[in-house]
Amino acid sequence: MKKSQELSWMEQVLLLQERGMLVDKGDAKTLQCISYYRIKEFAAPLAFFDKSKQEINYGGISFSEVLKRYYQDKNLRFNLLHAIEQIEVAIKTKLAYILGQYYGPYGYLDFYQWTNREKFSNFQIEKRQYRFKEQLLKIIRKSNMPDLKKRENQNQDGFPTVWLAIDSLMFGGLVTIITMISKKNLKKLAAYFNCTGTELVSWVKCLNCIRDICAHNSNVIDFKLNTVPVIRKNWKEDLYSIKGKNGLRPTNRLAVVIFILVTLVGAVNSKYRWKDINNNIWNICDSDDNKAQMIGFKNCESAKVQKIVDKINSPA
Repeated sequence: MKKSQELSWMEQVLLLQERGMLVDKGDAKTLQCISYYRIKEFAAPLAFFDKSKQEINYGGISFSEVLKRYYQDKNLRFNLLHAIEQIEVAIKTKLAYILGQYYGPYGYLDFYQWTNREKFSNFQIEKRQYRFKEQLLKIIRKSNMPDLKKRENQNQDGFPTVWLAIDSLMFGGLVTIITMISKKNLKKLAAYFNCTGTELVSWVKCLNCIRDICAHNSNVIDFKLNTVPVIRKNWKEDLYSIKGKNGLRPTNRLAVVIFILVTLVGAVNSKYRWKDINNNIWNICDSDDNKAQMIGFKNCESAKVQKIVDKINSPA
């Protein structure tokens, strides 16, 4: 058969069939809208590698099941972004308040005033301060926010007040600030979210990664975090453990993100509606403990998001 990039829609169907997927001829229409490689990506966790043929084997999984996983992922990404936005807005508001209260409307521009001087060298502080200002000016030029461009809201160099500046940052820029602030400031910020400074830094880095995945329409169901964020002890009984070289280690899958979201959103909005994410996760698990473990939960029962919410928000 020709190389995959040269295949017609029907030839792509035949290739999937050759590799063990149950595909109908009518599915060729779907492949004209959702690429072969997207289908292959979402089918991979359900497949195995055939060593004898040196190629992937789909083992009789149906095209419709793979397509279902694709749409489950799409719906979940949308709902995760909504929850992350709740946290992002709250962190920006609290952070701007702290920096404005202690360093004035433009003190944030002098990184030496509020950064962790024990952790970062003068060179590192100077370098990050320069990059921050450079990026901030670009944001101002491109922004449609009228208040950002008003002279009464800017200093002599054209930089906005801390409240406008922090509000205009992308999530990545916000993470940069949080990772650099002094221990005293970090402790005050973390207190708003009922967590430690170490937890907050670890968790926002994780959420920044997830936000990028969701915003760029990448696969969030099957992702693996390169660095596992701080996991609280009481989370572990509902998380799946992975066998490593030194014994069992915490999962680096989606389940960890759900626990982080529930914890941080709960501190911001105790009445947040988790119904959509709960349904997303439940549909992904499909009453199958193996599928629950694929996304990092111990079993289907542990994957009930509303149960997690009730557990985290209940008095100790």
